[in-house]
Amino acid sequence: MRSLYAAAGPIALIAAFVTSTIVLTACPLKADEAEKGGETISVLGKAEMKVPAEFKRTRPASRIIEHEFKVGEGETTARLTMMAAGGSVEANIKRWKGQFSGGDDAAQKTEQMDIGKWSVHIVDVSGAYAERMGGGPFAGGKVVQREDYAMAGAIMVEPEGRQYFVKMIGPAEIVKGNREKFVAMVKSISQ
Repeated sequence: MRSLYAAAGPIALIAAFVTSTIVLTACPLKADEAEKGGETISVLGKAEMKVPAEFKRTRPASRIIEHEFKVGEGETTARLTMMAAGGSVEANIKRWKGQFSGGDDAAQKTEQMDIGKWSVHIVDVSGAYAERMGGGPFAGGKVVQREDYAMAGAIMVEPEGRQYFVKMIGPAEIVKGNREKFVAMVKSISQ
């Protein structure tokens, strides 16, 4: 059996190398294109949600968080987290609102909408945010007060009753400036 080199000759091998190098180099372009269009996230294995390209994936700060993104540029950013969760919708909304104090009463609102077969509750809260450092959402840990913060949150309830939380928390200017993209992302769920 002849070797590949003998069968193809040096010119053919060089051409194959150059072609494969171009193909391999072109692969990052697909990643860039995907980045321009954003990322698609599976929601409870029942739907997909399109994340805006401006929201940059980062390592989740906790094991219970399924996906985490950074919203904004530079050092001042908001944190976008996504995870399956439980408890009643009302209890979770009350807990989220309880993490904030002060703020404009008119800006504290909850909106319920049906998107396909999903029931979605959008929660907007602002003011001073009591951020828990360690200990989890229901246990101890140091609490740091973050002034002029906001949250755009969504509790997404699928037809069988399972819940998925999507929360963007950070400086009010960044959260409010990205709220439309956040809501469009939540509304992008499809089955």
